Amino acid sequence: MAGIQGAWNIVVHTYMGDQNSVHEYEVDGGVLTGTITDGGNGNKAQIREGKVEGDHFSFQFTIKIPIGEMEFTMEGALQADGTIKGNSSNAMGSFEFEGTRV
Repeated sequence: MAGIQGAWNIVVHTYMGDQNSVHEYEVDGGVLTGTITDGGNGNKAQIREGKVEGDHFSFQFTIKIPIGEMEFTMEGALQADGTIKGNSSNAMGSFEFEGTRV
């Protein structure tokens, strides 16, 4: 699914407000790799355990935030309109996200 390959502006809708980041995805067969850059503090994280199956994808990453490091799991799908949508989960809960190409 080369359809998600490239850079994306991601907005996660949390109870603390929208959280922005830039995701750079690389797809090789069914494997998704790349980086996450936090929009609030500029910290970067590497994508782990990334998978792509059809229009669906999932991955994990750990990133440093003001209160320490936090583990995230993201699952989503490429939409017919060219955006991506899904859920981002961490220790504080599960939140919807959406992404548009950079």
